[in-house]
Amino acid sequence: MYLKALKLHGFKSFADPSTLRFEPGVTAIVGPNGCGKSNIADSIRWVLGEQSAKALRGGKMQDVIFEGADTRKPAQLCEVSLLLTDCEKQLGSEFHEIEIMRRVHRDGQGEYFFNGQPCRLKDIQKLFMDTGIGRTSYSIMAQGQIDQILSSKPEERRAVFEEAAGITKYKSQRREALQKLGLTDQNLARVADVIGEVGRQIGSLRRQAAKAMRYKRLTYRLRHLALAHSGWQHAQLSATLGELEAKVTTLRTEAETRRASLEAQQSAIESRRAERSALNQRVQDAQQAVYDVRSQKEQAENAANMADLKRNGLAERLEASRANLGEVEMQVRELDEQVDTGAQDKQMQLNLLGSSDATFQNRNRELTVIEGELGKLEQDLQQAKFNLLQLESSVARLRTDCSGYEVDQKTSVHKHESLAQDIEAIRQQQSAAAQMASELEARVEEAQSEKSRAQSEAAAAQQAITDHTHAFREGQRKLQEIDRQLAQRSARLKLLQQLQEKWEGFGEGAKALMQGRLNQVLGDAKTRAVTAGLEVQPELAKAFEALLGSSVEAIGVADLATARRILAQLEADQIGSIVLQVGECSGRVGSQPAELPAGLQPALVTLRNPDPAHPAVSLLSACYVADDLNAFLDFWQANPGFSFLAVATRKGEVVDRRGLVSGGFNKKPANSIVQREIDLRETARLLADDQKAHDDQKALIDAINNKLAEAEKALEDRRADVLAAAEKMTTVQTELRTAQRSAEEIGTRAQRMENELVSLEQARNEAQARWEKAQTGLTEAEAKAQEMRSHIEQNEKRIGELRLERDTRRESLAEARLDLAERRQKVEVLDRGLADMQRRRSQLNELLVQRQQEIEVWTQQIGTLEQDAAQQRARAAQLAETLVVAQQQVEQIRIELVEVERSISGVEAEQSSLRNASDSAQGELGRCEVRLTEAKSRAQFIEEDIQREFQVRVGQYDWRAILWRSEDEPPDMKQLDLDEDEDEAPESAAKKPEVVEPAPTPAATEGAPAPEGTAAAAAEPAPTTRKRRGKKQPKPDPTEDDLKALETTEWGPIKVEIDALRQRLASMGAVNLVAIEEYADLKQRYDFLKTQSDDLTNAKAELIKTIDEINQTSQKQFELTFEQIKKNFEYTFQTLFGGGHAHLELVQTDDVLESGIEIVAQPPGTKLKSITLLSGGQKTLTAVGLLFALYMVKPSPFCLLDELDAPLDESNIGRFTDLLKKFVHESQFIIITHNKRTVSAAKAIYGVTMEERGVSKTVSMRFNADHNEAEPQPANIAEAVRGAKSGVPVGA
Repeated sequence: MYLKALKLHGFKSFADPSTLRFEPGVTAIVGPNGCGKSNIADSIRWVLGEQSAKALRGGKMQDVIFEGADTRKPAQLCEVSLLLTDCEKQLGSEFHEIEIMRRVHRDGQGEYFFNGQPCRLKDIQKLFMDTGIGRTSYSIMAQGQIDQILSSKPEERRAVFEEAAGITKYKSQRREALQKLGLTDQNLARVADVIGEVGRQIGSLRRQAAKAMRYKRLTYRLRHLALAHSGWQHAQLSATLGELEAKVTTLRTEAETRRASLEAQQSAIESRRAERSALNQRVQDAQQAVYDVRSQKEQAENAANMADLKRNGLAERLEASRANLGEVEMQVRELDEQVDTGAQDKQMQLNLLGSSDATFQNRNRELTVIEGELGKLEQDLQQAKFNLLQLESSVARLRTDCSGYEVDQKTSVHKHESLAQDIEAIRQQQSAAAQMASELEARVEEAQSEKSRAQSEAAAAQQAITDHTHAFREGQRKLQEIDRQLAQRSARLKLLQQLQEKWEGFGEGAKALMQGRLNQVLGDAKTRAVTAGLEVQPELAKAFEALLGSSVEAIGVADLATARRILAQLEADQIGSIVLQVGECSGRVGSQPAELPAGLQPALVTLRNPDPAHPAVSLLSACYVADDLNAFLDFWQANPGFSFLAVATRKGEVVDRRGLVSGGFNKKPANSIVQREIDLRETARLLADDQKAHDDQKALIDAINNKLAEAEKALEDRRADVLAAAEKMTTVQTELRTAQRSAEEIGTRAQRMENELVSLEQARNEAQARWEKAQTGLTEAEAKAQEMRSHIEQNEKRIGELRLERDTRRESLAEARLDLAERRQKVEVLDRGLADMQRRRSQLNELLVQRQQEIEVWTQQIGTLEQDAAQQRARAAQLAETLVVAQQQVEQIRIELVEVERSISGVEAEQSSLRNASDSAQGELGRCEVRLTEAKSRAQFIEEDIQREFQVRVGQYDWRAILWRSEDEPPDMKQLDLDEDEDEAPESAAKKPEVVEPAPTPAATEGAPAPEGTAAAAAEPAPTTRKRRGKKQPKPDPTEDDLKALETTEWGPIKVEIDALRQRLASMGAVNLVAIEEYADLKQRYDFLKTQSDDLTNAKAELIKTIDEINQTSQKQFELTFEQIKKNFEYTFQTLFGGGHAHLELVQTDDVLESGIEIVAQPPGTKLKSITLLSGGQKTLTAVGLLFALYMVKPSPFCLLDELDAPLDESNIGRFTDLLKKFVHESQFIIITHNKRTVSAAKAIYGVTMEERGVSKTVSMRFNADHNEAEPQPANIAEAVRGAKSGVPVGA
């Protein structure tokens, strides 16, 4: 089979209909750059099914349509046709010629045609499968893509090897089987998921009931253990707080005493330190003077010594220079003698060099004769090996064909059996489908009635939800209003409490007293604010505050002595002022008249239930509250003898007995002390009312929410019923339609399968005939290959003898070459030696003059250095005497400084002991305060924690009774059979401790954790067991002895158990109590799905068996073909490179059919390297070698090579064309090229020109094989270039 013609119309630059006719052999396509040569290669790839516009050098598929030129409009469609002939053998077709055509329109629509009939791309790909023809096969090498075979990944590279091995169709069948297997796996996975879900639901429903029982038991035990443990801790902490407070007070008193002693000693030591500082300064000044004198003395001595060293050095250098001067003169005389001797040796070596060169030329001529004879024999051997490789490739190809024919026969038999079984199954399905249709019609009517009933029930449930939702939203709105008001009042109450705690509004003196900063002055005396504990009438608050005036900030004290101490301390510390109310000095002013006028009341009416002993009562004596200021002033004017201290109105207007009247507009802010007390009480009361209203509203909302949840659940149930009825009806209707369609399709399918049975029988007979023919050809090819191997062995023996003689000649030539090189090297060495001696003699003369000048200069420098050394030694002696006097002064001052230091050290030692004692006491005080704070915080935390978690106050229960009941069953617990499956392992990990243990340690008394050993022992897990839980009997009420014994309980293990219980409860999640009744339905569904799963599993096993058979056949053929390609590649590589080595390797993987292929190449004269390290030309030659190795195993009907020779030089192109000529009998080659040597190897030439801009045209020429002259072509071939100029060169 070969390509007979290529027809183009509207494809890229080929605007006019163009036809290129091809003959067997090599056809070259030439033309200048940009004329459209590569468009021919693109058209062949395109018609074979190329789907990537980028691979065709376009942006979209419509870009392959002619886009128009200067004088032409764009085409609306393009089409390309391939005409192949002699197709019966390779394609197994009944047609001698076939035509493949592809057409695409401007709107993007495309079509494929086979012999004029529309077809699919899949049909074309299946037709050319395993023939080497395809858009991505090795038969078409586009421009610049030759080395992609090498640069691609090893996994991608195996595609061309599979095409050559003929297993592409097996891989296609394998993919189809894998797709079916994937669908089966998906169905199996879906069924398995449903089975797993149903299985999990069955197990989960049973576990959830047991889980609810465990939850109740654990919650009951956790509540009792936590309450008992917290109650015990709170009792222990309360007893500890009193002891710590007394200890802190004692330590604070002792600290103040030590602080006063330290301050007295500090003042005494400061004076001694000042004296020490003065002496230190004198010592430093004297030492500095000593250092200065010593430095000057050492500088003078160093200068003298340096002068001596320089003089000695110059003297030594002077003697050395005088001695060196004589040696230089002697060396000059010796060099003159050596120059004369070297000139004589050079002349002698030149004479010997001439005789060695003649010997070398004679031996070289002898070696050339032997190598010529050896080259001719090696060329004959290479041709014989190539013929052998072709025979072996034919053998491999025939074996592959035999394996393929055997597989085809087995496949036909398998399909025949499978098809017969399918026909029998379809006949059974036909009778079943008719029966099923009648049953489904009755089920449709039943489902319709169920759906109508469920819809009416769902509408009623929806109305109930609407009513409850409206009520719930109204309740939520009211609750939000209460929440906002509650948050506002809580914030205000907190703010008022903070102001009260800071004593805001009081003077600085009152704040200092009430905050405890004057406790040392007070001693045991008690104080309290005048307004503390009073409940003022809100409507009389202004009158009460006006009557008190500045005394509203007063602090009550018991006696005058305490008041004097407080005032004195405030004045001494300059803290601030204060108003004090002295209890022993307070008394009433006058007596209250028997009758008071209307509108005038005693000031005590401003208070609710006042205590007569309260300090404010005495302040309000002889004070009154008037309803109206003017009325009181009229009364006082009429009764001037009325005795009072002050009278105030409800507005805050005041009249005192001195006649002072205060009133008018009051700008005083409302946040006074009295008003704050009133606001604090009122806000607390209102907050309690709001909290009660919040709780009532929350309970109402919860009730509505419960009703709404019940209504929603009922609606969900009704909707579920409606959905189930609708799904049931839809399912039944769908099944009915499916059954009707199945009945119609069964007859058609049966007829089609019978026709397929006949076709399969014919295909099996044809495969048997092809297998017998292939076996005969295989036997003949193996015999020829054995004969060729014997001929190669004889040639290799003769070549071995010639190579041995050539190696002997080469060794002789190498010896002559070495002798010649040695004599040339000796002459060169003598030349370099003479030049070096001349240069050395010039250097010695210059050195002689330099040494004489140095001797004169050094003699003068020696005299100058001797005078400098004598002067420096005299100055050093004078400085040594001055240094002795300065050192004596320093020692005297140091004696005085030691005495002062000794006295300071004594005082500091006493002070250090006092400070250490103070630090120790302060540390103890800090630790006690920390323990006290921790104990208070711990007690408060326990109270808040119990209140938050269990809504119980710590002091409201007996922890011993709670602990006694901790092991009982919950009172509302029901006994269920599901308790038999309860997992007791986690509860065993929190094993109950013994209640009677030794008394708690002090660490336990303070709330410290139990020892690690105890906790670890309690937390050690027990072995996991599953057992029946029996009904526990409740324990009797505890006696006094039982409660007393519980006081010695070991709390460490209990704390560990509490933590374990909390962790278990937190990890349990939600609990479902309604689960058991669903078990039976799920079990029935589970059995049905399990049957379906077994059927799918059997189908999957059959598919896997088929895939294994395909894999075994593919692997066998691939291994056989790969070994042959490996041999062929070694030969083609050596032929193209003229030597070297190359081989192919399979990347080791678990599956040979998926393993990659590595290519290793070693061009001549290089080390073995990866192909990525080769040059561009080497890569191209390597890829060409691999390509021809594939052709030897699986020749393609035609091969298209687009500028394959572009990276090659002239010599490599010669090897390429020589190798190409060996394949022209097996394949047809179409080469697009610019190289003359490649064109010369072609039998016919097509020239592509672009006479009109943007439009390509062709002209052809075929050579006469005998005379190498162009033959005339039929007129129809040149029609595409009608009108071309006669002067245009052809094939240029």
